Amino acid sequence: MKNLFFILLGIVMISCGSSKNKTKPKLPPVVTCAENAKIYDQDSKFELNKLITLENLAYSTTYTRLFNQTDSLEKNEIRHKLAKTSERFFKKIFPEGTNLDASRLLAEDYKTILFSTNRVRKGVADAMYFENLIIPNNKSNLQLFVYVVGGIRDKKFTTSFNIYVFNTSNNTVLYYDYIKNMCDPRDEVMFMKTLYYGMNKLKNSIN
Repeated sequence: MKNLFFILLGIVMISCGSSKNKTKPKLPPVVTCAENAKIYDQDSKFELNKLITLENLAYSTTYTRLFNQTDSLEKNEIRHKLAKTSERFFKKIFPEGTNLDASRLLAEDYKTILFSTNRVRKGVADAMYFENLIIPNNKSNLQLFVYVVGGIRDKKFTTSFNIYVFNTSNNTVLYYDYIKNMCDPRDEVMFMKTLYYGMNKLKNSIN
């Protein structure tokens, strides 16, 4: 009787596992953007620049959110991969800058990052929201953070890049820029081309 019970329990668990897998579809194949795809940088009303220097700039990470209703594990892998690649671009543009350990920040859930970035951008955030976006660092009080949101809306791809520089000493936003492309966020060539554009614009923002 006990053996029969465990056999039935095993069947139920396998069935449940199969059911869960069906509710988490995989992402569709990557759609590659055209080589001449545009980077849109026309939202000047959203921009902010109170920087007087970029010396000792530290870089936390590029956190990518895919808002497709698909397997979260697959999306996590993409986020970590893009974050790792972005570190090289930062060092190329800011060779004297510091890459920080982003493991804690990359492990944050989407809702925490979304809510915190909205609050700090609107200037209504307290210290808690900044702490959700900042990696403690004693060597610099300037920290670059990039929040990327990508997916399909109205059957069209949109990937937006929100670029922040925080003053970690007093929890303020010193720089904010918003750029986007109309490409699949998993198209790494276009992703890095847009990220490079944004970081280079940041570098040239200091006269």
